Amino acid sequence: MNINRRDWLKTAFLGSAALTLSPLEFFAKETPNFNLLKKDNETIRLCFNENPFGTSPKALEAMQNSLRFSSLYDFKFADILSEKLAEINQTKKENLLVSAGSSFLLELITKYVSINKGHFIIPDPSFTIFEPIAEFLGMSKSVIPLNDKKKIDLAKMKSSIQKDTKLIYICNPNNPTGDLLSRAEIENFIKSIPDNIIVLMDEAYIEFTTQKSLSDLVDVYKNLIVTRTFSKLYGFAGARFGYAIGHPKMIENLKKLQSWSGAEISVVTMAGAIAAMDDQEFITKVLDNNKKVKDFTISEFNIRGIKTIPSSANFVYFSLENYKSDYFKKLKEAKILGGKTYEEKGKWTRISLGTIEEMRKYFDVIS
Repeated sequence: MNINRRDWLKTAFLGSAALTLSPLEFFAKETPNFNLLKKDNETIRLCFNENPFGTSPKALEAMQNSLRFSSLYDFKFADILSEKLAEINQTKKENLLVSAGSSFLLELITKYVSINKGHFIIPDPSFTIFEPIAEFLGMSKSVIPLNDKKKIDLAKMKSSIQKDTKLIYICNPNNPTGDLLSRAEIENFIKSIPDNIIVLMDEAYIEFTTQKSLSDLVDVYKNLIVTRTFSKLYGFAGARFGYAIGHPKMIENLKKLQSWSGAEISVVTMAGAIAAMDDQEFITKVLDNNKKVKDFTISEFNIRGIKTIPSSANFVYFSLENYKSDYFKKLKEAKILGGKTYEEKGKWTRISLGTIEEMRKYFDVIS
């Protein structure tokens, strides 16, 4: 069966009767047990920074229509997707590496820098999901606390560099705080770092800001690699899709650690991702609603005297220091998944932004 790019795109995105019950609707009927609550349909999930507004209708239609290709190995669809990503990121296909979510890429990069062991530097708290892997592979680490403004402390990260430092990780906007370092701050930092040290920029939430990605600098700074995800803005947390942008040599070296680059992504997810990038109406809706819900959430915290910091993402970081009730017990009893304590000093925690209705219920519960 010969499928060229034009035929595949046409069949994936046009026509074909939709399934009576979509795969996403089917799986949504089962709520996973996170050892906090029993399975039910009433749980409000405000702890994973998921997109509460769903997935692009155009993406869902494309995913349904692409199911016919599930019996075929992917020999070209990842290339089609990379071409589209290169177009919207104004870069080259050679600068891109696609994967089933950006977490997989963080793991892959960790394995790459760990080949000859060494040292890595991370902020705390942050999204350091790869940390145990690096330590298991024999790397040492420096953990740098946030400064008193809850910002990633670039100066202390720089001063922590050792002779064998291989990696510096920065999440921007940072998870769980939502703080955003300026592009100038980060570029000046990269300029000051030896070019044999990889600077890994996790931009999972950059679309929620007006700040330009650092992806246009990967050919200027060959030690810079940027990871992005479709889990947040595009609502692909369950579909799993992410990508990295780096210098072609860096991408080439990372691919050497894969038996078949991009093979872990299904054709269904790739079809949806291509369609999602073209659904500007849905993207605008998500961004607008995210801002409205965030403004509402921060206002409600302020009314209750709960301290927050500005957020450039789809979650809010706040302090329970002056909160007199048992916050987490209240959430559990109300069947709301609401995260954990990230910093004991000040009892800082995070809440993901849900729909406005979900946030109203949340504030009714904690009042």
